Amino acid sequence: MDVLVVEDKPLIREAVARDLQQAGFQIEEAATAEAALAAIEKAAAAGSGPPFVVVTGLHLGPGMNGLALAAEVQRRWPEVGVVYMTCHPDALDGHLLGPREHYVVKPFAAETLRNAVRRLTPALALGRIPPLAGLGQVVAAALGLSGPKGP
Repeated sequence: MDVLVVEDKPLIREAVARDLQQAGFQIEEAATAEAALAAIEKAAAAGSGPPFVVVTGLHLGPGMNGLALAAEVQRRWPEVGVVYMTCHPDALDGHLLGPREHYVVKPFAAETLRNAVRRLTPALALGRIPPLAGLGQVVAAALGLSGPKGP
């Protein structure tokens, strides 16, 4: 999974997922923050790692909101980027965006969201190289190095 789309409104979630999928991203969807965390945990436990980016609405119905979800995701997986979708940017309520966060204002053009997601996706993802974990071994293997030499 490249991108996890989290939105409680099915039509919005499906449209966003479809647009990002058409741009070449591998997508998973979740209707709640709790379901999103479970999906990321499952992917991480399976060895595929967390998504590169979580695209989330700010208001997700009962339970955690998008800001709380993002805080938990970035606490546990700091390499994951977050794109917030909102009709009201003031709903960010003074939240200062970090370098791994962007927001888009609804209604937005599909290309606006795609660009926000691309800015947060590592360049290595284009070739589907496993994200960060084991990167040293991937580079060493690509260079034909077998590790430290003995005496």
